Amino acid sequence: MKKFLVALLSVMMVLSMAACGKPAPKPLADDTHAAWVAHGQYLLADGTQNGWNGKDTALYEASALKAIALEDVKTINEALYNTLSSKEIKYLYTIDIVLGVNDAGWTTNALIDGKLYRVNGSNAFKVAQCSVDVDGDTKVYAEDQWISDPKTAHAESLTPDTLFMPVWQEENDEYGFSWASNPACIGVPGLYTLVIAQYTSVSSASTPGYGIGLVLKEARDGQAQELIVEFVPSEHQFGVVGSMTEWGGKEDFPMTAGENNSWSAEVELKAGDEFKVRADSAWDNNWGAADGSNLVAAEDGTYVVTITFGDEVVVSAEKK
Repeated sequence: MKKFLVALLSVMMVLSMAACGKPAPKPLADDTHAAWVAHGQYLLADGTQNGWNGKDTALYEASALKAIALEDVKTINEALYNTLSSKEIKYLYTIDIVLGVNDAGWTTNALIDGKLYRVNGSNAFKVAQCSVDVDGDTKVYAEDQWISDPKTAHAESLTPDTLFMPVWQEENDEYGFSWASNPACIGVPGLYTLVIAQYTSVSSASTPGYGIGLVLKEARDGQAQELIVEFVPSEHQFGVVGSMTEWGGKEDFPMTAGENNSWSAEVELKAGDEFKVRADSAWDNNWGAADGSNLVAAEDGTYVVTITFGDEVVVSAEKK
């Protein structure tokens, strides 16, 4: 009888273990940062307008990514799971976001099927690994590492049909892209699942340290993509725009054509004034410093602002 009871207990234990199955795979959570947060002027899944860094605490928490296990990617997209399975992954996160639907008020460029397109800024995004300081009931988020990021976080596109990643290099390529350019959704406007992995390998020029994928869940109406045709300077009017013109609230300072495919204007500036050159009093084509940022006047005075078109577009400002 005793032997029978022992045998019966063993069978019950085996059946119990079989019923429980294998333990759920452990999420690959980052133990060095308090949160991974998505940034950009797109919509969150519930329709909330997202933003860049400096958001309030509620918006930071609403745009925080969730750590998942590699096995969880199977339910998102089998092809993406297979791609990630070939990588050595350290951390893995996801969030649902709505890209290309709303108007961010600005545009960015991307390559689609080898051709240059202009896409709405609501297609652009980045992720930041954040620390969080807690002061009573208040949480203060701080971006420790941007993904992708110039010089430190080389990310590759895991879904090239839906996500354009610019080249990870300091010098602009033939299309004007460098590591200062924006990653952007190049799929149809809609609700996407963003999946981002940090690899065990460290970012270098030849080795991405991160992989990012976008999987479409639901297509929606949104902002159209615009094919960019070759820009011929002689077919356009140029002007200087900036804080002194309320960034378009007042008329641009008109520029006059000169020699060697250049245009110039004399502009009265105060120390700290920021400015750029743009074509046709619109933001479709605008130029500033070499990295795309605004030029800044060092002191009060009259400046000669010049834009010259060659292998590269160069904007200069010299005080008279």
